[in-house]
Amino acid sequence: MGKLLKYEFYNMFRNKWIIFYFLFFLLLTSTLFYFSKEPAKVAATLLQMVILVIPLVSLILGTIFMYDSRNFIELLLSQPIDRRSIYIAKYTATSLSLGLAFVLGVFIPYILFLTGVEGSKEYFLFFSLLVSGLFITFIFIAFAFLIAVIFEEKVKGFGASLLLWLYMTLIYDGIILFITIYFRDYPLEKPVLILSILNPVDIARIFVILQLDISALLGYTGVLFKQFFDTIMGKVISLGVMVVWTFIPLMAGLWQFRKKDF
Repeated sequence: MGKLLKYEFYNMFRNKWIIFYFLFFLLLTSTLFYFSKEPAKVAATLLQMVILVIPLVSLILGTIFMYDSRNFIELLLSQPIDRRSIYIAKYTATSLSLGLAFVLGVFIPYILFLTGVEGSKEYFLFFSLLVSGLFITFIFIAFAFLIAVIFEEKVKGFGASLLLWLYMTLIYDGIILFITIYFRDYPLEKPVLILSILNPVDIARIFVILQLDISALLGYTGVLFKQFFDTIMGKVISLGVMVVWTFIPLMAGLWQFRKKDF
């Protein structure tokens, strides 16, 4: 598995899309810092990009990489290599490559512009942003691989990826808004908190915004989460939920891959 993982990393870091992805966040973060010297405003703006761009890019690129590797995977399967090793190596290389491109693209400007800033709050805020971005990357790469394994045709796979992105980033908030308006006469605190756990994008957003004193950006679920879980336990729960969300599609994809007939 070590040689396979090394090859996958080498192949991913040669990909031009990884370079473009890194440059996108590098230029975006640098521009935001250039026009705004307040780290909290930069983080709030970057967060909106993180919860919209990273899921979309992870789903699309993850699906593309998996479909383009079909012939290579078939070649590997003809060798005495365990299917689990193939799948995990491919997932690890893809998710870490995209994750590293995001982290470096955001981290480099932060270090340059935050040099000399006193206090640890700003640094912890950006650390939370990086952690959330990494988890979103891991989660949606896992979803992309699962979709690519389930659907044989690329068109269906891309369609499923786009539908998943629309649901997680846009439709979900509309559903929450409809529930809160339609059932406004009922106590909704606990049901809405439970619903927030069912969307990894919402959990990642809340994890970062808990570090900000900007209640207006939280949304209904975020306000409730801040009210009930704005503690160390709340942060631990947020991280735990994101870990679970990473393993669910990863294990489902691995299970489908091991029984798939290539």
